[in-house]
Amino acid sequence: MIENVFEDTAITLRPTIVEVNLSALRHNVDGIKKAVGDTTIMGIVKANAYGHGLIRTSRELLNMGVNQLGVAFLEEGIALRKAGITAPILVLGGIIGNQITHFLEYDLMITASSVFKLRQIDQTAAVMGKRAQVHLKIDTGMERIGVHYYNAHTLFEAAIASSHCDIIGVFSHFAASHHSDPTFTNLQLERFLEALEFFPRRSLPTPVRHIANSGAILQHPDTILDMVRPGIMMYGVYPSQETKKS
Repeated sequence: MIENVFEDTAITLRPTIVEVNLSALRHNVDGIKKAVGDTTIMGIVKANAYGHGLIRTSRELLNMGVNQLGVAFLEEGIALRKAGITAPILVLGGIIGNQITHFLEYDLMITASSVFKLRQIDQTAAVMGKRAQVHLKIDTGMERIGVHYYNAHTLFEAAIASSHCDIIGVFSHFAASHHSDPTFTNLQLERFLEALEFFPRRSLPTPVRHIANSGAILQHPDTILDMVRPGIMMYGVYPSQETKKS
């Protein structure tokens, strides 16, 4: 399949094309479905679906039984919406600058990576008369974005206090699930689950829990919680040479 987002093909033509074997893509997705059972699958299509074509690949994945989509940046989510894709879409990279109105306009799920940003989301949604669909990001060791696990309760408290946010999920990201040594992955999972005890202690329903990426799906079945986020494995690539082959 070939996807050209430019109108004038004559001036944008390149001598290199990518040919995507949809049967191979389906084979990979079927393998993931077999591994995770009835668990919800959020297919990661960031970076132009890892170079495979954002729009077409997303449509094919949804047709193959992937339930939701995950992207890195707002513009990717908007492109999917403008293409007519209505499935739930989470922007994993969070908010950059004054983007919240666009998230709400295009019905995209928002990553809240701090108490400050969650309050910004809540305030903007109130002004617009909308409800924001939010996933809370907990940093369990990746050290990229999110509230550190030992302060997760502050984000959860802010979520409870919000008036215009629907807390759909809580997630974290593994730093080394593709490595053969499981020590740090086990530690991250332990931190994540411990932070999530906040909800049952308050007799509150726990939002959708998701932490398993490609490496975790392949090597750590105990990390398959309520939803998984396969990325590079859908496209036939193992996360590293250390990853157990399936």
